[in-house]
Amino acid sequence: MHRLSAALLIALALGGPARAQTQDRPPLPELLQRAGAANSRGTPDLTGLDASPTRDQQLPLFRAVMAAPLDAPYRAGVLGDSFRSAAGSPHELIGLAGALSGARLRRPVDSGMAAIEARLRAAPDPLAAGLAWMASTKVGAGWVPVLPDHAQLPNPLRYELARVLAALSQSHQFLQRAFERFPPGVTPQLLRRQALEGRLSLFETPDYRQLLPLVEREAVLAGMLDLVGAVERLQAFVKNEAALPSVAWSLQTPFGWIVVDTTGRHNRHQLKDALLVLDVGGDDDYEFLAQGDTHTISVLLDHRGNDRYRAAAPGADPSSATLGYGLLWDTEGDDRYQGTQQAQASALFGAALLVDGGGSNRFVASSHSQAHGIGGLAVLVSAGGNDEFSAQTYSQATGGPRGVAVLVDTGGNDRYTLGNVPLVRPSPQLPDRNTSMGQGAGYGMRGDFFDGRSTAGGIGMLLDLAGNDRYDAQVFAQGVGYHEGLGMLLDDGGNDRFESAWYAMGAGVHYAAGIFLERGAGRDVYRSTHEIALGSANDLSVGVFVDEGGDDEYTVGQLSLGVAHANSTGLFVDGAGNDRYTIMSATCRALGAAYLHEWGNPRESLPNLGLFLDLGGVDSYPTHCVRAANNQLWAGPRAWPLLDLRSEAAAGVDGEWPLPFALRLLTRPAAPAAPQ
Repeated sequence: MHRLSAALLIALALGGPARAQTQDRPPLPELLQRAGAANSRGTPDLTGLDASPTRDQQLPLFRAVMAAPLDAPYRAGVLGDSFRSAAGSPHELIGLAGALSGARLRRPVDSGMAAIEARLRAAPDPLAAGLAWMASTKVGAGWVPVLPDHAQLPNPLRYELARVLAALSQSHQFLQRAFERFPPGVTPQLLRRQALEGRLSLFETPDYRQLLPLVEREAVLAGMLDLVGAVERLQAFVKNEAALPSVAWSLQTPFGWIVVDTTGRHNRHQLKDALLVLDVGGDDDYEFLAQGDTHTISVLLDHRGNDRYRAAAPGADPSSATLGYGLLWDTEGDDRYQGTQQAQASALFGAALLVDGGGSNRFVASSHSQAHGIGGLAVLVSAGGNDEFSAQTYSQATGGPRGVAVLVDTGGNDRYTLGNVPLVRPSPQLPDRNTSMGQGAGYGMRGDFFDGRSTAGGIGMLLDLAGNDRYDAQVFAQGVGYHEGLGMLLDDGGNDRFESAWYAMGAGVHYAAGIFLERGAGRDVYRSTHEIALGSANDLSVGVFVDEGGDDEYTVGQLSLGVAHANSTGLFVDGAGNDRYTIMSATCRALGAAYLHEWGNPRESLPNLGLFLDLGGVDSYPTHCVRAANNQLWAGPRAWPLLDLRSEAAAGVDGEWPLPFALRLLTRPAAPAAPQ
């Protein structure tokens, strides 16, 4: 046996310290061997997940993380790099979000548009041809539009608008297919009351939870991809057209308003049921009124200017969607977004996208906003600038039941806040604090305390690519999963600060998984006032935390820093740097430990694995935490040391070691062959 391996096993068996040395081989295999989980990849018991009534709703990536928690850092890093590469293309971002939802569909940007373009070019008036589909529907039967002449709205702008309108027709057909199995009585008001406000009656019908399996996800994704592809082309045309004509035109259609203004004026738009809005130039002010029940598609493209967007009602702004599609794209400028509930990339059975192309922006909402999805896809991407995101609850990359929500910020020093004022959804753990459920959260609904109708959770991922950022939240946040959900927070580079209370920074709760990944060598500060944080998990869950390097500060209450509670897997890894650990718990229930909340039941024989690894630097630990020290190996505490129970498997190590897993792809594409 390798000399260090033997020393490590002896030290863990005795529970006392032993000096760690610099080695090429990481200590993780030895720690797992001591825990009796050498070949399990740290997997918690999955019997309950496999037998869950919502087994078919569990998303593939969630299942993969639960089955192999020690592979989670690599999976998260590769996924983050995929979104980084796609950040400049909203079409690609939607495609990646769709893949996370389990929808297997590849659809190029111009998919299905060749026949539409041929028809538009052959028509005497492409705009009339682009609008013709409305008159052929039940809603628009007999409608005859009054159109501007070619002098008022000339080509090529006329053709490009017609092309988007024709794409809307194709997307509308996909929507009808996606929800064709829904029963009568499903309205946006009913869905918001049930899914967002949480007000359901016992065994109510219709019930949004029972609608989730009825959605054809591939149809939702296909229609959104076509729509985003068409708007991408319109955005490129507006940006690159040297002589854009000055046009001010609007038209009310059976499917909502069309508004085109390329005059460059500072406009004030008050819009209800916007179908297609194009505004070029000017500092514009938008007010969005409550949408009608039958309104399903909204597209707004604003090019240039410092703009303000205000939603007067839930689901009113064009980047929100209920039983439909919503897309808001602001190409540049310092912008302000203000909403209430369901705003700023929020999808409730459908798909929603908000793209801000640059500037320092401020996003303010109350709940279920800033990338939130239930039964669909929600993506918010902000390119550069110092941005502020502020909400109270269920916001900032939150994937609800059968939903995927992704927030990507490509640069700048950003501030993410999920606050307590006003107190709108008190947490069961801390009644004076909101249930944040955001900043990378995936959640489901536990129906066993209500009517038995549970839902599996979705996937929420917050990806910040650069800058010195600050994250403030309360309970359930910052890479957290709840009830068959997966939450991820990935931050690349910068000196960052993270503050929260309970269930945060790589935490899983009740058959769920949370991943937190901080890449780079920034000087980061982590503060959690209570418990289950920083690579810790509770109740058959997985919590993973990795900080790649830098001189970091950690302050926690208890049950944190690589703690497994109630048959879970908790993994904490700090890769390098001179770090300082502060534990406010007098009993030091932290730093690699595994606990059960009670004994004398079958859970004593189920896996429970807590691992703590600090792999470099001169580190500081509290004196009352007698097991942990710089350059030491230690075993976690055991209530039943002679039984060697899997439910008490835990260990920690501090020393000079390489990371035990990759955080990026291991290979790169081969260089093209030199010409002969």
